[in-house]
Amino acid sequence: MTPFHFEYLFRARDPDAVFDVYFDPEHQGEQDRRVEVARRETLEDVDEGDLRRRVARVYPRRQLPVVIRPLIKGDLSYDEAIVWHKRDHRIEFDIRPRLLDGKAQILATYRLVQRAPGEVLRTYDGQATVQLRLIGGRVEKAIIEDLERSLTVTAGCTQEYLDRRGLT
Repeated sequence: MTPFHFEYLFRARDPDAVFDVYFDPEHQGEQDRRVEVARRETLEDVDEGDLRRRVARVYPRRQLPVVIRPLIKGDLSYDEAIVWHKRDHRIEFDIRPRLLDGKAQILATYRLVQRAPGEVLRTYDGQATVQLRLIGGRVEKAIIEDLERSLTVTAGCTQEYLDRRGLT
């Protein structure tokens, strides 16, 4: 298990403005294009007042490196289950790569906090766990490096979207 922590400061009116953008399908599509997601299939999306649960299967454009393909069957797709706790401005993530027969999991908490007028801090805390002898820790670190790159790209996309929508 390898923990991680990432932060990003948005220029935004309040946490609700960021969440409005987060769940906007047009914004999701733009983010997916920028982080090279080929397609996203929503398997479940239930909004029950203070909680919203969404489950999706995500298919990245990139594939496993050629040298690894004979050793590991499958692709880089993953199942992403999120639960948005609206009052707490928090989303719980459970991400499970479809390869490695359930031996990999990313658990994370995405939280938004009003830091100052016009400033919303996003924290993304969690852990990556890959249960593979000898190489599990290295795979966890690679997952976290990829996650950091993706979160940086998606945060920039979100900021542009907030700016265009006048939500700053």
